[in-house]
Amino acid sequence: MTINVADVKLLKAQRLTDEDDGGGRATGVAVEDGQENNLFPDISRLDRTLGRIALRKAYAGVVAENADAYLGAHAILTQGPSDPRVSVVLFNTGSQTDERLAARNSIENYVVPGTAAQFELLGNQLTGQRALTCVQREEHRVPEIGEVYQLVSGSNTQYVRITAVEAIVENFIYEYSGGSYLTLPRRRLNLGISAALLQTYPGGSVTPGGTSSTNGAGLAKASVLGTQVADAARYFGLSPLAAAVAQGDLSVKVASVYASLVPSNTKETPLIDQLGGYSRRQMIAAGVARSPALTFASVTAGQSRSFLGTGALPGSISLNISSGVYADDGKGEFRPVSGSASFTKITVDYQTGQIDAYRATAFTGAASVTYTPAAGVTGPTVTGEIVIDLANRGFAYTLALALAKPKPGTLSISYMALGKWQEIRDPGDGELTGEGSGTIAFATGSVSFTLNALPDVGSALIYSYVSQNDAEFTQRTGAGIPAKARIRHRLPHDGIQPGSLTATYLVGGISKTITDAGDGTLTGQASGIIVYATGELDMELTSTPDTGSAIQYSYQQGATGDTVLNPAPDGAGTVNGTIPGAPLQPGSVQASWSVLRKKAVPSVRNQTSYDSTYTIEKTAQDNGSGGWVGHVGTIDYSTGVFTLRVRSSYEYVEYTYQDESRLWSFSA
Repeated sequence: MTINVADVKLLKAQRLTDEDDGGGRATGVAVEDGQENNLFPDISRLDRTLGRIALRKAYAGVVAENADAYLGAHAILTQGPSDPRVSVVLFNTGSQTDERLAARNSIENYVVPGTAAQFELLGNQLTGQRALTCVQREEHRVPEIGEVYQLVSGSNTQYVRITAVEAIVENFIYEYSGGSYLTLPRRRLNLGISAALLQTYPGGSVTPGGTSSTNGAGLAKASVLGTQVADAARYFGLSPLAAAVAQGDLSVKVASVYASLVPSNTKETPLIDQLGGYSRRQMIAAGVARSPALTFASVTAGQSRSFLGTGALPGSISLNISSGVYADDGKGEFRPVSGSASFTKITVDYQTGQIDAYRATAFTGAASVTYTPAAGVTGPTVTGEIVIDLANRGFAYTLALALAKPKPGTLSISYMALGKWQEIRDPGDGELTGEGSGTIAFATGSVSFTLNALPDVGSALIYSYVSQNDAEFTQRTGAGIPAKARIRHRLPHDGIQPGSLTATYLVGGISKTITDAGDGTLTGQASGIIVYATGELDMELTSTPDTGSAIQYSYQQGATGDTVLNPAPDGAGTVNGTIPGAPLQPGSVQASWSVLRKKAVPSVRNQTSYDSTYTIEKTAQDNGSGGWVGHVGTIDYSTGVFTLRVRSSYEYVEYTYQDESRLWSFSA
């Protein structure tokens, strides 16, 4: 009889569980196709929160009442989970009888033990510890963060990854005979590890040859082995195509060749433009009060934005917007003072001067403001620490900073609780907030604060601030240069009719207009030039356009002509000739030509230099008044007769070499 497709079954293992004895031998029970949870359990809300890995063993087999030979089989994944946070892969341990514990070890064996590590355990390392105390000779290499080691004690073994390294040289006393002692300098290592120890691992005491073979209770010391990468496991998954393939292709491009094996919530966030060390900036006055006119533009539904143009001194801003007067609270938000309070929130970034206003319908239009300009500086930082041990661990602490009193708004206190850094800050009003509370007297430098949690033993309470030394900063005032938006654009057509161009853009929802004066210049709400022959624009706008808006152009296209002339320059570098097609439209003429320049290429080897040349492309635009912009010459629009200086002097570097000989004399 023939083996039919229906005879090929996916068979369940003995135990479909995630216990250590899950898996086992094959059974004759087939996995029912199309049935939910026929192999894997449901995903619970707890699984989605904490993550979970489910391992299931299945077998491929033929269930048929004949003895026909099955010539081969393979298994593939043809459809992935619909949930993007669920991934699935296949792998084969090669065993018909192994259980889940063995399969888990196969996955975890990314690294395998190697030679003995260059350090040993010092004393017993107890269950639950997240650090190892070790010892090594001074000439041996200090282990590095990220390295993986294996601890072995009898049948107990555990892999540990180094997360922190602290090394210090100490002298150990060794008694080698009755009443005789030897001083042994050794490096003590305090190694933080990524996971707590699952068992106790005995360690020895320092001896001239390393450490003793047993601990104080007579138990054999544990071994520490280095590891090496041995990624021998092979996993099979599926990934969507990133590019279409055709018959005959020898390669395919997929979205990714990686798949998740274990749940992970690690996220990498790149940081740029960060200050080293103390990162808080203090705002200091940088000029007299100013009152610029603001224009708010819509950013998103319910949010509008404007800019002061400079940084602002906290507590100095008075904003008049939409029939209401607001003042900043020194912490980045505005509070209503008088008039209509139609905004749900108004915020300011003191360093950039950005103001964001929020309400149901975004506000667009004009507003007035008065504030004191300021600049963000750091200044010399004072830092200190209080080392936390069992004797001083508590909730309440004090600092005496009378010798260098903190400047308001600069004090920061950090402490570690349960392995996480916490912070308390001074917002500038004398009250400490954050993961704790307290007060600071700026006149005396006295600080009193209470932590929300007990700090970890062995950590440090770190404080940093900028001292009150106003003489370190000098205020320099003067007229600032307003920011402008410069636009360079080429219209989709050549041969623009002079005087026909009109451009518009929106500022605060109000239309601004740019006009072409007909002589190659732009006027109105921008300044700049237009090249009629090519349609090129170079302009500076008087205001920044609204976010998401566009500049609209309207113009007429005239007839254009393109003529190649070959006049020879005279001794002064001037060419003359006649442009056909006269009369010519003033402001519409553009001339282009190439110049050849000489340069020297030095050669030190044979003390000679070679001459080379390079080409520069130049253009000239008529100014609409019978001359050329930036070039010497004239043009008669009625006849087309023109003169134009195309050759001029330029700097040329020459290389000179000098051969120096040295004479040596010898005497016997």
